[in-house]
Amino acid sequence: MLHDTTQPLWRTTAISALGGIFEFYDFVIFAIFAPQIGAAFFPADAGTSTATLKTFAIFAVGYFARPVGGILWAHIADRRGRAFVFSHTVLGMATTTLLIGLLPGYATLGFAAPVLLVVLRLVQGMALGGEIPASLCWLSEHAGPRRTGLVTAILLAGVNSGLLLGQTVALIIETVFGSEHAMTWAWRLAFVFGSCIGVFAYFMRRHVHETDAFTTLRNSGKIDLFPLRTLLRNSPRAVIAGFLMCSVHAWIVAALYLALPTFLVNNCGITQSHADATALVSSAIASVIYVISGWLADRYGAKKLCALAASVVAILALPAYGSVMDVGVAPLIALGAVGGIFIGAYLGLLPQLFSPSIRVSGIAVSYDGASAIVGGTGPFLMLLIADRFGPYGVGALLIFFALCGITGVLIAPKNVAI
Repeated sequence: MLHDTTQPLWRTTAISALGGIFEFYDFVIFAIFAPQIGAAFFPADAGTSTATLKTFAIFAVGYFARPVGGILWAHIADRRGRAFVFSHTVLGMATTTLLIGLLPGYATLGFAAPVLLVVLRLVQGMALGGEIPASLCWLSEHAGPRRTGLVTAILLAGVNSGLLLGQTVALIIETVFGSEHAMTWAWRLAFVFGSCIGVFAYFMRRHVHETDAFTTLRNSGKIDLFPLRTLLRNSPRAVIAGFLMCSVHAWIVAALYLALPTFLVNNCGITQSHADATALVSSAIASVIYVISGWLADRYGAKKLCALAASVVAILALPAYGSVMDVGVAPLIALGAVGGIFIGAYLGLLPQLFSPSIRVSGIAVSYDGASAIVGGTGPFLMLLIADRFGPYGVGALLIFFALCGITGVLIAPKNVAI
């Protein structure tokens, strides 16, 4: 691979990671403030639990829009270039985040309020659907196969830190304004803040350089006019393997990071502040684990590390969830850390499953598809299963997804050179 001397790898990695922080923050604060959003956008007589579940259903809408946005943006990225998409999707996130923060609630707009909220989540999801596949491809092609595990793990640590930032902002708002004001209006400040940092992320990215891999592809006249069709026709095994591995990622984020506070409060009798702090610690540990795991994957092989981590998750899932009532949240934090090993290792493998002409499309179908089907329904499904079957039911679901991850690793084709 030719190396881009005008843009050092450390700089491309930093731009990707910092942008990922801001963009994922904009996306996940919707889930973090689900009770507050539910109170604002649904009738007061709906009940807190019902309104929160409806809010998580709208949260899922953003995930369902991600494959649509991912495919559209991936088509552009595989034909026009990774850098163009990488530098523009963040604007869509910033705009919709601001509008959500300013949107009047049910008391003012009535039924139109949740309808407009759904529309904004659709647009937001489409923007994020293009962001992560383009970022993964752009960064991995700059890094080359020997360092793709480490740099994509750093990108993911940045994305995960967006969740960490969102949880931190939630704690600050709760502490500064108190529970009553946080419930009624102060939650909107988190969205306004997110739109500001989204604009900052755009100015960071607007002058990034195209990758040598795509430049070579373009100069040789080998741009695929219909990359999605070529992907589905020529690389179905890679798509299935990528989807299964991405499903593990999506479920771990949904169950052990995003919806963890609500699960702990509703099903384990833990206070809101303790639950929020638990999710904060779990996310912080995961960000560090991702980077270590990505580095190890470059040295010892991503497939072996993924298979080992997924096996340990499957073994520990039921004991970890079943012991929360007796020993506290530590087992779930440990479980999230082991899951983080899988996530940090598989992410560098994902771009290498697909040839350059269809790479962004392959990542988008695998990653955004799993995010929609698994991640989007994750919080809702987790809370529903927890209400009916308790913590052990949630643990059984995690075992299922761990087995999906192992299957994906086993059927993954040999890596395609970056």
